[in-house]
Amino acid sequence: MNLKTFYRCLIALACSQSSFVDLSHAQPMGLFTGAELEKKLYEWTSVTFLEEDQTFAELCEQISSSQSISIVLDRRIDPGRQITLQLPISGSLSEVLQNVASDQQAVVDQLGDAFVIVPEYRAQILRTLAAMHEENLKEFVRKAPSQERSQWLTRLLRRKEYSWRRLSEPRQLIESLAEEAEFAINNPEEIPHDLWRANRIPATNPIELISLFLFQYDLSFQWETDGSMTIIPLPDRIAVTKKYRLPSAQIKTVEERFQKDFPTATYTARGSGNIEITGSAELHDAINAWQSGKPEKESMGNIAWKDKRYTLKVERKSLSVVLAYLKEAGLPVVYDLEAMKARGVEVDRLVTFEATQADAQELFDKICGPFRLPFHVTDEGILVDPQD
Repeated sequence: MNLKTFYRCLIALACSQSSFVDLSHAQPMGLFTGAELEKKLYEWTSVTFLEEDQTFAELCEQISSSQSISIVLDRRIDPGRQITLQLPISGSLSEVLQNVASDQQAVVDQLGDAFVIVPEYRAQILRTLAAMHEENLKEFVRKAPSQERSQWLTRLLRRKEYSWRRLSEPRQLIESLAEEAEFAINNPEEIPHDLWRANRIPATNPIELISLFLFQYDLSFQWETDGSMTIIPLPDRIAVTKKYRLPSAQIKTVEERFQKDFPTATYTARGSGNIEITGSAELHDAINAWQSGKPEKESMGNIAWKDKRYTLKVERKSLSVVLAYLKEAGLPVVYDLEAMKARGVEVDRLVTFEATQADAQELFDKICGPFRLPFHVTDEGILVDPQD
C-alpha cells in the first residue's frame, strides 16, 4: 500500500463511523448457514397465512423470521407491491422462495448464505460477479506477492456476519467495508445516494457485500495498481474462467452436457487432458458436482410425504382452517368437520403453534393436542378423529 492510499484510509478512519451494527457482544437470532442451510432448503415448508394487504417485503420478512434465513430484496424490486399468489404456498423452502419471487417477476440468487431476490432480467449475474471479483483479487495479489498483500487478501475474504440499520446509505456501507479492509475508494461519489432497509447477512465477506451493493445500481469495481478501488459500470461480459483436468474423451462430453443450460459458456482445450471453461458460477458448481459424482438433488415432489420434514408457524387460526390449508397444500389429511362438531370438538377455536423440522406425527401432535383429538398416521394418509 503506497503513501497516498495510506493517507486516504487514515482520513476515512478518522472522519467516519462504521455503518454496520456491531454484533460481537449481541446475541441475535441465529441464521442457518453452511451445511445446515443446504439441508433446510429441501425441507417441506409452508408460508403462514397471509394477512390482508400484506406487501411483498412483509412476506419476505415473515419467511426470513420463521425460517431463520437471510433474505435481501434488490432495490429494483418494489417492496410495497401486493402479493397475488393463491394459497397455499408450500413445498420445499427452495421452491417456496422461488414461487414467492416469481410472483414479483423476480428470481432468487443465493450469495453465500443469503438469498437475494433480484429482477428476472438480472438473474444468474450476482454470484458470478462476486466470484469474478474474488478471482481478480487473487490474481492481483499473485502478480506482486508480499506479506502485506497476503494479509490484505485475508481481510477481504474473511467471512463473518454483517448487519446494517434501517435508512443506512450504501455509500457509507461500502466506505465502512473499505475502512475495515484498509483500502481506498477513488470515486465514492459514483455510488448513488439511497436509503436502505435494515438487513443482516451471515457468513459473508467484503468482496461479496460490495459486489451486492454495487450490483443493484448496475455498477462494479476494479483494482488499481496501488491497491485502491475504482467504481466502474457493470461489465458487458460477466464470467469466471477455471481450468479443469479431464480425460480427453470427456472434454466433448462436458460441453454437450452443459451447453443447453449454459449456452453462453465457452470451452477451450489447453493441451492433452486440460480444458478451460468460462461461464457463470452456477455452471462451475454444476461441473464440480458432476466431476465428484454427486447425485442431483431430488425434488420434493419425488419424496414421499411421510419422509418429509415440515416447518410451519400458525398464529390464531381455527382448527378447521388449519386442516383445510394442509389438505390444499398436498398432505393426505382425512377428516369430517361436521362429525367432529357433533361430538363437541370446537373446530372454530383459534390455535397458535410452531413446528420445526417435524415429521407428520410430530406436526399433528401440535395441531390435535390442544383439542385432545385422536389421529392416526398411516401409509395412505393422516386420519383425524377416526371413528373405527
